[in-house]
Amino acid sequence: MSDYISIFKGGKINQDQEEMINGVMNCMDKFAICFENEDIAGMDECCHFPHYLISGNEVICWREKGQITKKFFQDLKSQGFAKTIVDYREVILVCENKVHLKYGYSRVAIDGTIMSRHNNVWILTYLDKKWGIQFRSY
Repeated sequence: MSDYISIFKGGKINQDQEEMINGVMNCMDKFAICFENEDIAGMDECCHFPHYLISGNEVICWREKGQITKKFFQDLKSQGFAKTIVDYREVILVCENKVHLKYGYSRVAIDGTIMSRHNNVWILTYLDKKWGIQFRSY
């Protein structure tokens, strides 16, 4: 673990907040486009690894790329899935090299009905000179 004092003291934001948010939104846009095109490699490029997902009280850690396979999209389509619609993206915290978002989206069926609505918190971090999704809470 890092020095816990430095973790809890907070940090100055050395970047322009508007520039940070634009970078984050560009990453989110790219991820959404890759998702709709079933571009798994492109989705992975929008993430940082290790990548964490919290679903209920279960924490999943993807240590490397390639955790989603074509079967994921086949399973969605077998349930009638056609597309995803982004309902909202709201910045809730901006701090040094990290932005937290409330992110809502709907899964839409082939017949146009809403299959499911999702309200999440996603955290994007700035590492290796790029923004990437690092944590998702469902």
